[in-house]
Amino acid sequence: MNIKYRQLQAFVLAARLGSFAKAAAELHITQSSFSVLIRQLEEDVGIALFERTTRSCRLTSPGQFFYRDVTPILKDLKEAYGRISDVGSGVAGQLQLSALPSLAFGLLTEVLATFRLRYPGMRVFMREELNVAVIDAVKRGEVELGIGSELSGDPELEFKPLFRDHLVVVAPVGHEILAEPLTWRRLESYPLIMLAHGSADRALRLNRPELVPTIEVAYMGTAVSMVRSGLGLTIIPSSGLKGVNMSDLRSVALPGRSCRRTIGVLHRKRATLSPMALAFIDLLSQAAPLDGGIRRLAA
Repeated sequence: MNIKYRQLQAFVLAARLGSFAKAAAELHITQSSFSVLIRQLEEDVGIALFERTTRSCRLTSPGQFFYRDVTPILKDLKEAYGRISDVGSGVAGQLQLSALPSLAFGLLTEVLATFRLRYPGMRVFMREELNVAVIDAVKRGEVELGIGSELSGDPELEFKPLFRDHLVVVAPVGHEILAEPLTWRRLESYPLIMLAHGSADRALRLNRPELVPTIEVAYMGTAVSMVRSGLGLTIIPSSGLKGVNMSDLRSVALPGRSCRRTIGVLHRKRATLSPMALAFIDLLSQAAPLDGGIRRLAA
């Protein structure tokens, strides 16, 4: 059996209008082409569905049963076609993301604002996770896109580099740490507020393992608020500065390769990305170059 949507559409129209000619006109095809559709459908189901006269048609008893069963199915199919068309055009649908907290806090907030203006019917689900969790979420298919730091040759994933950022020390305006070239050794003299398990924490352990933070917090906004209150200095990725009110604060870059990273978009290799995922990547690419010392990568 090879029943086609067009045949069912023709059948329901003819049953409702009581005329092949009227139904053919509504489908914008000739009456002979319409008759072929009905004949093929009757051959597929193995029974006559209409009693025909020269001017009208009427459902047979089996045709009435078929009409009752097919009408809701055809309605559901039409709605399904409409929904998938809306997804393709951005009228509706959803986009699932996983991103580093520093990016969600700053850069992605602005990108998502533009995305929602362009595609108001889209729902966005964004998880804020460390880079390892971002990679795992993409590999398991839990999210379509991950936005994080560069990975080293994972055969399952594709990484599109977007820009580089670096770790910066955030201090109040006029703080003495800003007066001279910054070194890790100079940080030993000041209380440090650190984000637990983030890129700054890893860089600290690599460069000055003996340097113990005074306060550890989970969120970047909390760390910056504590700096503003005079509790110490904090180290955050420069990409996070997009979400920080720096009117009474200043930042200075930390030296060394361990304090720099490449940020980009990752997805499963050979995955067919949705139109909305591609649109989001395009907006993300347009968001760089950025302020705060972030440098866009050459194409």
